[in-house]
Amino acid sequence: EAAKVKLAVKAGKEGRLFGAVKPADVADAVKAAGLGELDKRKIHITAPIKATGEHEATVRLRDDLTAVITLQVVAAK
Repeated sequence: EAAKVKLAVKAGKEGRLFGAVKPADVADAVKAAGLGELDKRKIHITAPIKATGEHEATVRLRDDLTAVITLQVVAAK
């Protein structure tokens, strides 16, 4: 099962983000969730994340091992 990581971002009406979620944002959220440090260069976001909701990112841990992270993207209060 994929790890779920909550990511609070600035969003406007209808959950549209101001900009898109970047790999560095994912790395920061993983660290904040207490799941350890990730190299942002090893994080791959399959489709641009431009709205709140559930999204996926892939992390290359080693050459032969990848992990999927489920991102709960929510509007920052």
